Amino acid sequence: MSVRNIAGLVGAAGLVVGAATAATAGQAAGTPARAAVAGCGVLQPGASPVAQQAVRAACEKLGMWYSWGGGHGPVPGPTYGHYDGQDPASKNDGQRLGFDCSGLVRYAYYRATGRDIINGTSGNQFHTGQAVARFSPAQGTGPLLPGDLLFWGRGHIHHVALYLGAGQMVEAFQSGTHVRVAPVRLGGDYAGAVRVGG
Repeated sequence: MSVRNIAGLVGAAGLVVGAATAATAGQAAGTPARAAVAGCGVLQPGASPVAQQAVRAACEKLGMWYSWGGGHGPVPGPTYGHYDGQDPASKNDGQRLGFDCSGLVRYAYYRATGRDIINGTSGNQFHTGQAVARFSPAQGTGPLLPGDLLFWGRGHIHHVALYLGAGQMVEAFQSGTHVRVAPVRLGGDYAGAVRVGG
């Protein structure tokens, strides 16, 4: 029975039940939870309209699988990944539609600008010619604005996330996890941040 038929039989309550059923079916099919999840969005003022749109685009993918190599198709967007050759958790990435860390950031800025301005790995993104400002690890989150790219790695950049503001970020973290919001990790091998122009 369709949602339209249910609504006709039971009125407004049927629409709520039908919508909930469709949402559940969509999530079971791999559709990510939407940005309505508390805490994902532009969390402080000052970001450019492009950066704000990039944040919103990344937040729309909350709940989607991390998939190593995901997001690096000819057109930015979720793709099936592959085994990274090391992490046993990535052995299933070939069946997981999603993003790796740089694929998520690539997609977010593609959606924000309509152009594929930061293609490549997290290392490529760290050295992007699209940078309009760079921030050292010692500067912490003080000068950062929503949409800034956060990087990790010493000598070899291995991870990137998108700053939301208020000390929070959205990231595709590692195989076996989903796109998530997390506190910014300034310790360890945090390598600093880059602000992208659009």
